[in-house]
Amino acid sequence: MERYSMAIGAVLIAAVLSVSSVAAQVVLKAGHISPKDSVEGIAIDRFADLVKQKTNGAVTIQVFPSEQLGKAVAQIESTIIGNQDMYFGGSPEFERFSDGLKLLGLNWVIPSQAVFRKVTKDPIWKEILLDPMEKAGLTPLASNWERGPYRVMVSTKPINSIADMKGLKFRIAPIDSWRRAWGAVGTQNVVLAWTDVYLAMKQGTVEAVTSPISLVAPMKFTEVAKYIVRTDEFWQVVLPTINKDRFAKLSADQQRAFYAAAEEIGAWFVAEQERLGNQDIEKMKRDNGAEFKTIDLKPGVEMMKPIIRQMESEGFVPKGLYDKVLTIAAGT
Repeated sequence: MERYSMAIGAVLIAAVLSVSSVAAQVVLKAGHISPKDSVEGIAIDRFADLVKQKTNGAVTIQVFPSEQLGKAVAQIESTIIGNQDMYFGGSPEFERFSDGLKLLGLNWVIPSQAVFRKVTKDPIWKEILLDPMEKAGLTPLASNWERGPYRVMVSTKPINSIADMKGLKFRIAPIDSWRRAWGAVGTQNVVLAWTDVYLAMKQGTVEAVTSPISLVAPMKFTEVAKYIVRTDEFWQVVLPTINKDRFAKLSADQQRAFYAAAEEIGAWFVAEQERLGNQDIEKMKRDNGAEFKTIDLKPGVEMMKPIIRQMESEGFVPKGLYDKVLTIAAGT
């Protein structure tokens, strides 16, 4: 009888431990808009794997790529209200929470990648991004996922100068700074979801789109538009964000694991984009007859200066912030 009681007790203890183990598991839902096999998609999957590893399996992140959870704006809103836990998106997508991000999203405000890196490490970054995001209900986990490593315009007709962009049927995201900046260049802006761009260029609804070079090949753009010109109109990061309240419920060790994983994958992401950039260009040239060139961007830089000052006077971007950025740039 005593042996039977001990066996029953062991079973009960095992059951309790099993329930406790299940209860301790955290499953998070994360989304993004890029293809799963793109360098961004791979980076996000690697982040999810690394978080699981660093939390000893206590946290699992289920990743849904290619707008499976909705368009970018919808996913951001869904993450804020807690219907999904995480969203990975380019910093311009979050500019509605920060007038400072609107400034950085304008064409040719930041003259180089080196200056952009200084901005993200300067105390001004807290003012521009970190504080507004927390206020909106989102916690950014890292700011080193530089997207690019640079930006290009892909078009169905050759572009040899800034002047050639005038009149182009040009795809933009629903982002105010893009609308204002490209309007100044003279493009005919068409608001369109990222995943609809390929078909739109094939059908002639749009003639051009700008993109990080790292996403041109995964999106297969050069199958329908073979002209690529380097534009460097702005610099950005992919932001790994998590619902602020959801993040607060994680243990301190788990939060540290998230931050560490985000920083580690960010470094990998930048290096991998640089490795793949030239490789992708050569492949697109070979497979699709793509043509790649650089053009003089100085006319665009000069064009934007009075427009930025006008936007300051209108209150579209914070007054004085542009001068702070120029000061940082001057010290580079």
